[in-house]
Amino acid sequence: MLDLVGDMLMLAALCGCALLLLPALTLALRTPFLFRLTDTLAALCAQIVAGVSKVVMWAGLAIVLIQVAVVIMRYVFGVNHIWLQELIVWLFGVMFLMTAAYALLSDEHVRVDIFYRDASPRRKALVNFIGTYLFLFPVCILIVWAAGPYIFRAWDVLEGSRETSGLPGVFLLKSMIPAFAILLALAGFALASQSVAVLSGRSAEEKG
Repeated sequence: MLDLVGDMLMLAALCGCALLLLPALTLALRTPFLFRLTDTLAALCAQIVAGVSKVVMWAGLAIVLIQVAVVIMRYVFGVNHIWLQELIVWLFGVMFLMTAAYALLSDEHVRVDIFYRDASPRRKALVNFIGTYLFLFPVCILIVWAAGPYIFRAWDVLEGSRETSGLPGVFLLKSMIPAFAILLALAGFALASQSVAVLSGRSAEEKG
């Protein structure tokens, strides 16, 4: 069963990799159909990334509440639950992995640059476009490829916590690794599409 799922995921990954080339193809050919298709898919990617982020951001509140509960139970009632402590780590990991793509898409991530800040919109778009294809997409593909065997082993044995009273679904947590890379790739697709709009003179920012 896992072999079949693996083959299906591999096929989906190949199709996804091919789809990532669409913004570059659109910039090269500049046909109205490709522009419309790229814009539509980019909007869909942005909606998915934003939607996931809006749901997962509530994990931050959950972490605070659970941590308060852990402290009260431990130091007031003398009760200690390993699974609650693990849940805090899980939620933090999920929150980071599932919201990183939104931070990239909304340009809220940390930039260490000298020239980008004062560059023109067109030059910024060129940097984003090249960076997406030269660095972001290859890293996303590498993460999915490298994490594949690691995730399948976890699912094969339904891996749980090493602690006796820990959480049982570690394999679910590990599945967030490729999900993180996929969301980053979706954000990269939207970012590359925005760059194409500027580089092709179709963006209001470029016209201004």
